[in-house]
Amino acid sequence: MYEFEWDDGEDMDRKDLDETLRRFRESHRSGELSQSPPSPETLENIVHYCIETQKFDDALLFSHMWKELVPYSADAWHKYGMALSSVGRWSEALAAFDRANELDPIDIDILVNRGIALEQNERLDEAIELIEKALAVDPDHPDALFSKGMILQKRERYEEAIRLFSYLQRHETLGRDATYELAFCLEQAARIDEALELYRKLLDQDPYDANAWFNSGVLLGRQGAMRRAIDCYDLATVIKPDFASAWFNMGNAHATVGRLDAAIDAFRQGLVADPSDMGVAFELGATLEDRGDFEEAITMFSTVVASDPSHAMAFYERGVCYDALGQYPEAIVDYDRSIELNAAFADVWYARADALYNSNNLKGAVDSYRRAIELNPEDVECWLDYGSAAEESGDIDEALRAYAHCVQKAPDWADGYYMTAHALSALREYNAAVPYLRRAFALDPSKLDDFAREFPTVAGDAGMTYFQRTLM
Repeated sequence: MYEFEWDDGEDMDRKDLDETLRRFRESHRSGELSQSPPSPETLENIVHYCIETQKFDDALLFSHMWKELVPYSADAWHKYGMALSSVGRWSEALAAFDRANELDPIDIDILVNRGIALEQNERLDEAIELIEKALAVDPDHPDALFSKGMILQKRERYEEAIRLFSYLQRHETLGRDATYELAFCLEQAARIDEALELYRKLLDQDPYDANAWFNSGVLLGRQGAMRRAIDCYDLATVIKPDFASAWFNMGNAHATVGRLDAAIDAFRQGLVADPSDMGVAFELGATLEDRGDFEEAITMFSTVVASDPSHAMAFYERGVCYDALGQYPEAIVDYDRSIELNAAFADVWYARADALYNSNNLKGAVDSYRRAIELNPEDVECWLDYGSAAEESGDIDEALRAYAHCVQKAPDWADGYYMTAHALSALREYNAAVPYLRRAFALDPSKLDDFAREFPTVAGDAGMTYFQRTLM
């Protein structure tokens, strides 16, 4: 954001500054520079040059030396703050700007940069007060206008921010940054087509702008145009192969349209770009799980929980993979860990119940199904499984109560009627079971096959004779 103009009248010739900078770096590494520091004027030239050419680490080093040599120089503290800002150390930058402002309370640029640092530190009320003070002196100060736009954006006053950034689009130095912020505000104001048009214009100016391709992909994805979004992410990664966010979004877009192999390839590339990105690792594991590659998915989820032991979803998904492989004890351990981290997640209680049921722990299964239902009373499949486990454990009344919920919540679902008849048959209430069987067969004729296979055990010979006479 910061602008800097080079003064051709400086003591040092610009063409010699690169060589001087190289020598200063070497002297600093060897310790010689601290023994015999350059003059403040030389450091001033070097710092100005480093900020202008975006050599921010060098600017930070030499501006620190400069303000140590001349601690009452507002310019030295100001440039030190700018160097800190350029590397994202905003709290320290604010302290530097505060000191510069104490030394020179009327310098408009110090005032503006202090306001920007306040904004970056989320002290928005103080920031806008300073920025408005600066604009009262210089109503067209570009950095002040830009900062005001950012404050308005953070306060979700998008239409006001749009007007400011639209004006700043014409600025020679800040125009491109203003266009990006304008596009963001338009997106937040649900003016997606206008935002896309801005990115198109940015790409007309610079077809190799990876961020513009990426942001276009995000907006197209919001519109549901996933294949066009994928093309944008693809171009972003061609331009910038280590663009981890683009690989991540591309993977999600491929998965959304069912291209699991392509999604997995994209997530793998994202991890190559940034091996520490556990969001990509998690999505890779989830997509491998969706494809049925459970063992490899377990490896990815294990990577995630090793990096972040509080990642409840990774424990849950790894448990699902163990479950799918029939490794129920391992699955239950992971479900329990997930519950420790987030006990309000109904799906993990449901999955735990299934694993306990498959491990022949009916009591534990019933308790977990009950907990899942408490958290999500609308899940009719969970009600059905809860009823089945209760019935199998001998609590027919509770099973009938559960099946009644299924019939009530899903009146066109055959399973609720079928299992109600099953429980009534266990009570030898064959006559009461008949209307439920008729409704189940009408909704799903394949239930006739299940009936022939399953009901002889529960209804016995007398029950089957009655049903054959009544139903057939």
